[in-house]
Amino acid sequence: MIQSNPPITEPQLQILVDTSFLLTLLRQHRDLDEEIRTAVSGKVRIAVLDLVVLELERLARRGSASARNWAEVSLAYLRAKKYPVVEHKTGPSDVDASLVVYALAERAPTGIATVDGELRFALESLSIPAIWPRTRHGLVAERFHF
Repeated sequence: MIQSNPPITEPQLQILVDTSFLLTLLRQHRDLDEEIRTAVSGKVRIAVLDLVVLELERLARRGSASARNWAEVSLAYLRAKKYPVVEHKTGPSDVDASLVVYALAERAPTGIATVDGELRFALESLSIPAIWPRTRHGLVAERFHF
């Protein structure tokens, strides 16, 4: 009798994109998909929290003219890329807090892409992987060793 071993697959890393990250990279005409996949080795699944989409929709309706424009561009980008939209976990309705709760509660290794310095500090203190843009090009990815 021959036994077959199932193939060993590397874990898929989930990256949640924050509103600030999305807006910043799109304003700089950078390809966040390509930059994330370059910065993080292994299989990557980019996802968006439902509260991020709601925040962009709110900005598209009520923000300044520039904010409305970039929010609309961001929403169109998300639709074109067809990133999965994940529901936030029960708890806070604050976007940053919800991102942290989601990353901590998720079984799959999950990191957060953001520009927000306070959120990055919170992620560091909780040992949640974080990604943020360098000034001109490329990303910094911390704690992505699974």
